[in-house]
Amino acid sequence: MVRIILILSLLISLNASADFLGFKTGDSSRSKIPDQIEKLKKLEAEDSPAYEDSFNNLVKSIENSMEEEKLFCAGDTADASGKVISNENKQLCFRDLKTNYLEAMDTIFNLKKKYLGLIHNRQIEKLSKIQKKLKADIDKSF
Repeated sequence: MVRIILILSLLISLNASADFLGFKTGDSSRSKIPDQIEKLKKLEAEDSPAYEDSFNNLVKSIENSMEEEKLFCAGDTADASGKVISNENKQLCFRDLKTNYLEAMDTIFNLKKKYLGLIHNRQIEKLSKIQKKLKADIDKSF
């Protein structure tokens, strides 16, 4: 019985220390990256310069946020409220950063894949039109 109480109190204290400064696994309330990822997910892939600009700006913003949070997790800089991360929370911070980074990379990959698919389909359509035109010109010539 005493062991159970000790184990429970240990787990509660670990959980309380993990919640310090909003760093608990899966909690990204402090991070800007999940919001940026959501904006990226809402971006509709289309073949236009405006899409490319929006995409590139969001990716650049995510990369900048990653660098800022990497410095924060390492304890090199303070957050917006001036707090520096404690040594106990560095590992949790890096774990959350890794999760956000992987999600961002998957989202970027999927959007690039859709965009390249659009461009590829457009090029195939142009090629088909050229082929039809050439065949029509050859039929007229002979």
